[in-house]
Amino acid sequence: MKSYTNNQLKRKLQSKGISLDDNKRKQFDKYSYYQVINAYKNIFATTIENIDDIKNNIDNNVDIDRYCNNFSIDKSADKNSFFRNILYKICQKYSINYKTSDTTDELIDKIKKIKYYNHIYSSKVCYSDFIRMYKFEHELRNVMLRYTLIIEESLKNILVTYLNNIEAKDTFLTDINQYETGQGNINHAIESIKKIFDKQTNKHSNPIKRKNDQNISVPYWILINELTLGETIKLITNLNYEHNRNILECCVNYFTKMEITYKDDFDELQEKEYWNHLNAMREMLNIIGIFRNNLAHNQPIYNFNVREFSSTKTGSVNYLLPKAKNKNEQYILNTTYMSYFADFFGSDKYNSFAGNSNIDLSWIIYVIYKFITHLDVNTNLYTELTYVYKKFNIILRPTKVAINKYGLYEDLLANIEKYSELDFEIDNIINRYDNNERIKMNLTSLNKKINDIKKEFKKYTIDNQKNNECLKYTHFLFDSNYTKYTGIDKKYFDKLI
Repeated sequence: MKSYTNNQLKRKLQSKGISLDDNKRKQFDKYSYYQVINAYKNIFATTIENIDDIKNNIDNNVDIDRYCNNFSIDKSADKNSFFRNILYKICQKYSINYKTSDTTDELIDKIKKIKYYNHIYSSKVCYSDFIRMYKFEHELRNVMLRYTLIIEESLKNILVTYLNNIEAKDTFLTDINQYETGQGNINHAIESIKKIFDKQTNKHSNPIKRKNDQNISVPYWILINELTLGETIKLITNLNYEHNRNILECCVNYFTKMEITYKDDFDELQEKEYWNHLNAMREMLNIIGIFRNNLAHNQPIYNFNVREFSSTKTGSVNYLLPKAKNKNEQYILNTTYMSYFADFFGSDKYNSFAGNSNIDLSWIIYVIYKFITHLDVNTNLYTELTYVYKKFNIILRPTKVAINKYGLYEDLLANIEKYSELDFEIDNIINRYDNNERIKMNLTSLNKKINDIKKEFKKYTIDNQKNNECLKYTHFLFDSNYTKYTGIDKKYFDKLI
C-alpha cells in the first residue's frame, strides 16, 4: 500500500469531512493515524460504499464534489474519465498493478478482489472523537488486562496443583504418553511438546537459566509459568482424556459456583451434560485467551470477535465465534451458552435474556467479571470498569469525582472527621442566653467557625473541578454505533451485578 506523510494524512482527513482545528493539528503528530483513524473509523461512519456504489453515484451525478475531495481529483464533464481517475487513485493507494490500457471493467475487477470500500462520515464527527475513543480503549484495555492476568495465573495454579496431586514426574510435559495422540490430535500434541522444548531454552528466564546451568531438566512448575494463557489452554486441551477431563473439572469448580464431579455410573444424559459443562468452560477460557492476546498487542477491542467491519452498510454485525454453518446455528449455540452461564454463576439479568447472546465485548467482559467476582467478592473490577466509561462520557454519564485525586479526597475525609468532632459550644451559648448574659461575642465566634468550614469545603469543590478528568468530555454522539459493535448499553452495567 502507498504510504503518506503526516501532512498528507491531515489533508486526507479533511477531504473526508473530518474537522481538524489548529489545536488538533498540533496533537496529530502525537498519535499514529492508523491506530486512531483506521482502528475506529467504523464507529464514526454513517455508511460505506463499494466500487459499484461509487460508479452508480457518478453515473447519476451524485456526490461529485465529495469524490473530488476524497480522491483529490478535478471535476470532469466526461463521467467515464472521472470514474477512471478514481479507479487509478484506488489502485495506486493499494499498490494494485494496473495499466492505463486496462478496461474500466478490468480495473473494477482488480479493486473488487481486495474488497475495497469507502467510509462516509457524519458531518458531526471531529478528529477529537477518534482521539477520545483511542484513549478510552487504552484505559479499558489496561483494566481488563490486569484482570485477565489474574485468570491466567489462577489457571496455571490449577494445572500445577493438579500435577502435584497426581505426583507427576518433573518431565511430565515432554512425555508424549500424557497427551491425546489419536489421528485427529497427534499434530496438536506434538505442537504442545515442541512449545515446551522451546521454553526450556529461554535465556531470558532466570529460573530456566538456573536449571540449565545445573544440567537439570526444567520441571513443569517452572515451564508452566513461562506459557502464555493461550498456550496453557492449548496444552490442557491436548493432554489425554483423563488429564483433560480432570483439569477442566477443577476449572469449573474453581472459577464458578458450580461443583461437578465425574462418576463412573453416569448415564448417557448425565455424561453428556457433564461434558457440555467442561466444553463450555474450555471454550470460555479459550476466548479469554484470544481476548488477552488482543489486549496485550494493543488491538482495538470494541470490535472483538467481529468478522465483518462493514456493518454500517447492512446494519448487522457478523461474528467469528462460535464457529457454525450459518447465522441461525451460531445464534442457537450462543443461546446455549446463556444456559451454561446460569448453571455456572446463577441466573441473572444478563444470562436470562437470550438477546444478549452474541460473543462480543459485552460477552467477554461478563465472563471475566463473573470469574473474578467468584474468586474475590471484594474486587474493584466493576468500579474500575464503570469509571472508565464515565470518565470518557461513553455510554455512562460522567460523575463529578476524579478518583485519581487521592490527596484531595484524603484531606477532605480528614477534615470531615475533624469537623464531626468539633464542639461549637451551643449548650454554653444557650446557658448564657437563659441567664441574660451577653452572647454576641459567642455568636460572632460561632459564625466565624461556620464560615471557615464553608470556605474550606468550597475550596475542595473548586479543587475537584480543576483539571477534573471526569468533566473533560461532552456527550458522545456515537453511543449507538458503539453499542451495535459491543452489545454494551446503559442497562448492561446493571445486568453485571
